[in-house]
Amino acid sequence: MFTAIISSKKYWITVAALALGFIVVFSVIEHIMQNGGIDLGAFLNEKIDEGRWLRYFISRIAGGLAYGMIMGYYLELRKRISKR
Repeated sequence: MFTAIISSKKYWITVAALALGFIVVFSVIEHIMQNGGIDLGAFLNEKIDEGRWLRYFISRIAGGLAYGMIMGYYLELRKRISKR
């Protein structure tokens, strides 16, 4: 069952959608919590100008991918179990 789910195209589309959603929502919430609102200048200064953009980018991709894979697997498994 695990390999069938992991190898399906629909699973990876779900992973990508969930990961992108997680990255956007998590980044916006974190930015609002740190800066007290949305301030693009502060974001650019903190993440880009100080040279921490690579760490920021990799952490977002890793977190989004982990969330997407876990939730995508859960959703696909639930669909397959309900079809039985």
